[in-house]
Amino acid sequence: MAGAMMCPSCGEGEELRGEPDEGDIKVTCLRCNAQWMRGAPRCASCGGQDIVHRPQAMTRHSRGTQLSIIGWRELPLCRTCDAAALETSIAQNVPVPSDYVAACLGAVRGPAATSGTEPVAPAPDPKPTPPADPKPAPASAAKPAAAAKSSPAPRPSARQRPSRQKTAPSPSMVPTVRQAIAAFMAESFGQADATAMLLLGTHLGSHNRLGVLEEDGAADRLADWCHGHWGDGSDRAQRALATICRAIDFWGARGWLASDPAAGLRSCNG
Repeated sequence: MAGAMMCPSCGEGEELRGEPDEGDIKVTCLRCNAQWMRGAPRCASCGGQDIVHRPQAMTRHSRGTQLSIIGWRELPLCRTCDAAALETSIAQNVPVPSDYVAACLGAVRGPAATSGTEPVAPAPDPKPTPPADPKPAPASAAKPAAAAKSSPAPRPSARQRPSRQKTAPSPSMVPTVRQAIAAFMAESFGQADATAMLLLGTHLGSHNRLGVLEEDGAADRLADWCHGHWGDGSDRAQRALATICRAIDFWGARGWLASDPAAGLRSCNG
C-alpha cells in the first residue's frame, strides 16, 4: 500500500499531508493519523522494509450489534512488529482479524498483545528448594516407583483400538465462526451468497469457535434452521443452501472440521 496516494488504513485520498523524511516523503492521514513512506514500503514503527500483505475484512455494525462485512483490503504487516498476527494468519490460512490495527501503520503496542494475538501469562515465582532429607529413604520404598516407571503401558486389544477416522483438529487451531466465514468469502470470488453466510454467522454466534458445528445434535439443528429459512425450493433458496454446503466443505478441507455437519442438509436437497 505504501507509495499509493491513498491511506492504507481508512482509504482516505484527500486529507493527506507529506513531509520530507531522510530522502523520502512521509505521508500522514489527517483522518486516522496513519503514516507511511511514499517512495518505498516501510514499517511506520521500526522503519523496516520486510512487509507482507494479508487480507483483512472491512466490517461495520449495520444493525444493532450485527457485524457485516462490507469489503476486503490487503493489510500491510511488518514481519518484526506484527510477527504474531502475521504468523497466525499464515499458519491457519485465515485473514487478519477485522479489528486488528497493524503496527506497520503506526499502531502503538502495549505490554499485552493486541487483537489477533494471545496475552502471555507471567512466569510463576520460583519456589524455594526444600532442604534435603538427612535420612535417605529405604531402598525398598524406591523400588516400586522405579518399577512403575520402567513397566511398559499395556497395549490395547483389537476391540479397544480406535478406528482410523479423521482426527479432530486441536481447539486452539480452530478459528472462530467469524474468521472461518471471512476466510471462505475471501476465496469465493463473489460467487457465494453473502446474506446466507451472514445469517449463518449470527445463528452460530460469530465469536464461537467453528467446532460449535460438531457438537451433539448440531447437524440436525443446522438442517432444521436452514429449512426454516430456505425450505421453499426456490432458486434463491437453492443458492443459499449450496453456499452453506460449500463453506462446510471449505472448512473441512482445511482441517477445521472433522465431520460433515451438512450431511443431513445434502441428503434432503440432493
